[in-house]
Amino acid sequence: MKISSLAAAIKEDVNQDDSVIINSFGKILNVLFKFTLFLCVPYMAYLLFLFYQQG
Repeated sequence: MKISSLAAAIKEDVNQDDSVIINSFGKILNVLFKFTLFLCVPYMAYLLFLFYQQG
C-alpha cells in the first residue's frame, strides 16, 4: 500500500460522520482522562496528609 493511498483512506475516513479514527481517539482520550482522575485522588490525599502532618 502506497503512502498516498493510505493518506487518501485516512482523509476519507476522517471526513465521515462515523469515523473510526475519530472514535478511536475519543475512546483513548476518555481512558486517559479517567486514568488521570484515578491517579489524582490518592495523590491529593497524600498531599493533604503531608500538609496536615507539618501543621
